[in-house]
Amino acid sequence: MRRPIVATPLYARRLGEFLDEYAARGASRLVDRLAKSHQAMLENLAEFEELAPVRRRKVGGKTITVREYLLDAGAREFLVLYWVPPAEADPVILLNLRIGGQNRYRWPRGG
Repeated sequence: MRRPIVATPLYARRLGEFLDEYAARGASRLVDRLAKSHQAMLENLAEFEELAPVRRRKVGGKTITVREYLLDAGAREFLVLYWVPPAEADPVILLNLRIGGQNRYRWPRGG
């Protein structure tokens, strides 16, 4: 049985902001690749729930294991943080989306 997937308002807002920003810049290939990578993540998320890198977070006094999924959009990578509840009936929750890696190229110092 496949688990349903639910996005938090923060996740939905961040995804919309990234798509709007890159669409306004004319980065249509990046937006297309991000959309394809996002769709693949939604299809495969339940399969990788035990393999993904984890982080421990405290939410409301309760410690949860937050997992990571990397979306490859070509020129950029986006990091998805999600939570898989222990009960099989509960949905997977997409918590946050952010740009992975460094945001700008930094020239090496010195000569």
